[in-house]
Amino acid sequence: MYTAPFNLLGMSWGCAMGLRVVVTHTDLDGIASAALILREFGGIDRLYFIQPHRLHSVLARVPNGAELYITDLGANSSTISRVVAELRRVVGSGGRVRWFDHHVWDGEWVSAVTDAGAELYIDRGTCATDVVAKNLPVRDPTVRALVDATCSVDLWVFNHWLGNYLSRFAGFRGGSEWKGYVVRKLASFSGELDEEILGVVEKCVDRELSVIGKALRRAGLADLGGLKVVYYLKGDEEHLTSYIANALMSRFSAEVAVICRRGSVSLRSRGVNVREVAKALGGGGHTYAAGAPLKPPLYIRLLYLLGIRGPHLKWCVRRVLKHSNLLTTSS
Repeated sequence: MYTAPFNLLGMSWGCAMGLRVVVTHTDLDGIASAALILREFGGIDRLYFIQPHRLHSVLARVPNGAELYITDLGANSSTISRVVAELRRVVGSGGRVRWFDHHVWDGEWVSAVTDAGAELYIDRGTCATDVVAKNLPVRDPTVRALVDATCSVDLWVFNHWLGNYLSRFAGFRGGSEWKGYVVRKLASFSGELDEEILGVVEKCVDRELSVIGKALRRAGLADLGGLKVVYYLKGDEEHLTSYIANALMSRFSAEVAVICRRGSVSLRSRGVNVREVAKALGGGGHTYAAGAPLKPPLYIRLLYLLGIRGPHLKWCVRRVLKHSNLLTTSS
């Protein structure tokens, strides 16, 4: 998680209601969404990069009366009630909440968020950056290159040549300070690649080959009555979840990829609904790309910290496969 100090993104008190706070996802779509907000208003007072399962804890830090923007973060089944309580607090104290997303939402989640007074914009047919651009709205036509490039990667359609460049640039470092820097840079992006971006991308490609090669060597397989599942434990330094999952599914002809991490699991698939499994684990997401928080027993967490990580992977995979009956194939 990252909080931008006032002098990082430029102090802008925004409307009279209070501080302008942006809470967004850690990937390119979340970063580009925040960049559009920065571009539109000229300043952000507080900026948080988080995973969806931590939304409630970050919202608890948002001051009363804030002008709050939430982008590229869907609701999670395990935290939605606490999220709604925080939204109600912010709005009830004179603040404003605008939430831009493109994930799958249950109807009761939509009702709960809007009943709390938040303005909710959801479009599952595009990326969150586009939802922000259309509904903020951002009227500057030069942002279209950033929007289209971001959607190209986030929707996994790869129909804009800039997408892979920007996603690699955004994910070059895992630290939150880097993400804040990328937000500032993309706020003025007009479609041209400079030497800095090109240099970073070259380094990223070399690193990716090493990471994916390791994943191919260490992945495991499970057969669920003809449905093939590939699984892998991703290290903290590996920021290529979707690329790793795609490579593993291609190499092993698997329909589902389970990418375990220290505190969460990501599910990717080809034609299989994995969101219901994520929901059962307390998470959510898209139909074919979802995730959930995970908290293994203490002894497994201690072993992980000691570098003994096999037990964590086995526990993670068992947790997911326990709900394998919820995996459904598209007709």
